[in-house]
Amino acid sequence: MGFFARLFGRRKAAEPVRDVGLLVTPLARPAVQVLLTPKVCTSWFLGDPQLDAGVAWPETDGRRLEFLACVDLAELAAVQAIPWLPTTGSLSFFYDMEKQPWGFDPKDRGSWAVVYQTHALKPQTEPFKSRNVTFREIRTLPTNERPVVEGLGLSASESDLLYELRDASYDGEPPHQIGGFPNPVQGDDMELQAQLASNGVYLGDAKGHETPLAKSLEPGAPSWKLLFQIDSDDRLDFMWGDCGMLYFWIREEDARALRFDRTWLILQCC
Repeated sequence: MGFFARLFGRRKAAEPVRDVGLLVTPLARPAVQVLLTPKVCTSWFLGDPQLDAGVAWPETDGRRLEFLACVDLAELAAVQAIPWLPTTGSLSFFYDMEKQPWGFDPKDRGSWAVVYQTHALKPQTEPFKSRNVTFREIRTLPTNERPVVEGLGLSASESDLLYELRDASYDGEPPHQIGGFPNPVQGDDMELQAQLASNGVYLGDAKGHETPLAKSLEPGAPSWKLLFQIDSDDRLDFMWGDCGMLYFWIREEDARALRFDRTWLILQCC
């Protein structure tokens, strides 16, 4: 073993590692993991969104958006109440799977949709076309990119442990999730991205963040909440970019007012 390898090895061995779990547990946010199940449920991926007779199927450029999932909010609340979501009715999620917009361009608006309905859902009549889901309460942790973690001054080893703790929350299942901290593939500043792009700031290059409009909008970023995170999943034939993830975001005040048409979407991938 060479000199530098021995020196690095000694430094690494001597590096103090704190109890990361103890440090970050107070920062955890409750969330709900969405899991496939063979049981009959009133929430599902794919299949039929059960839209009311007076509700049009969302479209973009004359094409129907693809239906992704339907969430029974009463089923969800029975597992973990998300304070800013209603506890009755349902949410149906749609996306343009053909073009797969990233959400960094204000012109992407209309390429996804979230439809809120007040009626209770019924089990699917053609379950072979859908995949039922159940819900599990989890605790989500922030990444080391967030200011609340940066203030802890985590070492490289401690940051690795934080990543392991965050990943362990999902118990080996894909991180389909409602509420809580996101599980980012790229950068962990999606609240700001949603705030800027939804208000007309183009984020396809770094210039957008430097505009006077962007600076004036930045204080509103914390109002955005993670509504639904949908991972790439071979079982569902979901592939977002290169093994990426979809993130539906909504401002808390809009969710409380049932204005789900104001949802913003971001796609991230490797």
